[in-house]
Amino acid sequence: MRPFFALSIALLLAAAAPAQLKEVPPRFDIIHNSDLYPQRTPQETLRSVLTAIAGDRYDYIVAHLLDPDYVDARLNTTQAYYERLAAEQVAATASGAALRGPELQARVTDIATRMNVRQLADAMRKKIADEPDNLKDLRRFARDAEFKDAGETATATLKDVKDRAVYFKKVGDRWFLENRKEERPRAKE
Repeated sequence: MRPFFALSIALLLAAAAPAQLKEVPPRFDIIHNSDLYPQRTPQETLRSVLTAIAGDRYDYIVAHLLDPDYVDARLNTTQAYYERLAAEQVAATASGAALRGPELQARVTDIATRMNVRQLADAMRKKIADEPDNLKDLRRFARDAEFKDAGETATATLKDVKDRAVYFKKVGDRWFLENRKEERPRAKE
């Protein structure tokens, strides 16, 4: 009876695991990990960003923790440059020289996107290394901030700091860190 029970539990857990992976697809070939980097609340998202920084997972921040609209817009501005570089790299390889049409374009786009994401992650890494006070501030916000949830947006503020806040945006059921430093003006009604 015990082996049957253990087998039943194992099968149930195995069946549940793929469902969780399908919930949030990989982005830029980076698998979403809600166990290590939860995003159910703005507070969890900020802690997840700090966990990713501590683990040198800036690629994960780009793919899953930073506002996807910002990331897509930022990558879009540099994608043509990386596609030119990728085209040169692909053309220089024997297997790439054999590609034509849609296969060639797909390969170039894939390589360009990987390079583009890596560059954005490296820029974030460099900014944190060059300005360590920003990381100290993020840790302080995670520890001491008051979080105000306004439905699809949230703001983290510190009582003794009037000129800075951390902003969040909700997309679906996940919260993302926004890349901005000031409150947006309210829409006129």
